[in-house]
Amino acid sequence: MTIRGVSLFVSAASMIAFSGGSALAVTLIGSTLSYRAEAQLSSTSQLFVSSFPASAIVSESTVEFPNVESLFDPSVGVPPGFAKSFVNVSIDAGADYLEFDYSNAGFGRFASGFKNTDVFTFSAPIALQIKGVSINPQTTLVGLTPNRVTFDGSELFVNGQGLFFNPSTFVRLDLDLDVAVAPESNPVSVPEPSPVFSLVGAMLAGTIFKCYTYFRKPKPKVI
Repeated sequence: MTIRGVSLFVSAASMIAFSGGSALAVTLIGSTLSYRAEAQLSSTSQLFVSSFPASAIVSESTVEFPNVESLFDPSVGVPPGFAKSFVNVSIDAGADYLEFDYSNAGFGRFASGFKNTDVFTFSAPIALQIKGVSINPQTTLVGLTPNRVTFDGSELFVNGQGLFFNPSTFVRLDLDLDVAVAPESNPVSVPEPSPVFSLVGAMLAGTIFKCYTYFRKPKPKVI
């Protein structure tokens, strides 16, 4: 009984407090991604904007924009020299990237001008977590340089004007996402030994001492 009492006291005295937050990965999955196209012959000429814009919920299991060509509205004008159609590209969004697959695009070249741009708008609050964008080394679209891929506010701009493509062309853009921190859980406090608990400890100690002195005290011999 005494040993158990002492062990309990030591265990209570040796508890430590802990608290802290854990890092959470920010992801596009489940957010809304909107897409539109912009075309402009020069910096001072009329800007033509596609009439959609198309929107999709980013998913790990589906391609968000599987057939961009089908999104073209022939009633919307285009700059002189621009084809009245979109290149047949599929665009897939993942947790932290966008991929452009040209398997069904054939061989061709994006019309030349000041702008021939895909524009992606990210919904809040995910847009606030995007710090930048980079071109993945797997990209094979020759001429796609960092100055053609820019992020501003909540929108990503990809300007392909004048670039050549073929069925093996592939583009991957990696998003630099911030890291969110989960709220701290309630810390486990270290309880101070209560007066009652201290008193019990003292009583146990006193009992131990009395028992010890009693058994150590010489006993009178019985004749």
